[in-house]
Amino acid sequence: MQTGIILAGGQSSRMGQDKSLINSNVSRLANELRLAGCSRIIVMCGTTERMDLFEEECVTDSKETLAESLYDFISQLSGKVQLAPCDAYLADADLFSKIDGVPTDDLGNRQPLLAKFDTNNRLRMSVKISEMFQDIGSCEGGIKARNTNTPEEFKEILSHLN
Repeated sequence: MQTGIILAGGQSSRMGQDKSLINSNVSRLANELRLAGCSRIIVMCGTTERMDLFEEECVTDSKETLAESLYDFISQLSGKVQLAPCDAYLADADLFSKIDGVPTDDLGNRQPLLAKFDTNNRLRMSVKISEMFQDIGSCEGGIKARNTNTPEEFKEILSHLN
């Protein structure tokens, strides 16, 4: 079984708004993950108050940091896991189908929140996402693996959607 986990925990101070609510991206990502073979979709939504924002199965953060919460949640799963951050506006089933490890975007940045891995591969316990996925190999992701943190980056991403 392959589980898709969409990370949609809340407000973004740099973006100035909740990235998970832009362009209905959580619903779009859920559909793309299903097309790529995920039989279970879970949204890590941050807090209990956010659970009603999403149609998918939701879990709240169990720890202080995203890395610790993700580690805790993944340790309860078996099989393959495909991560998808809510700001992956260009990610699609084609990208998810090709990922094997941590994808590198077109700018050369590793994007661990888009990783696909087997739960048998041990993640490192850390409060930092980059350290957590340190032992998972890289793979090509291209522009579809790019994330968005600022209105300027989002504007550039929008130009690729048209």
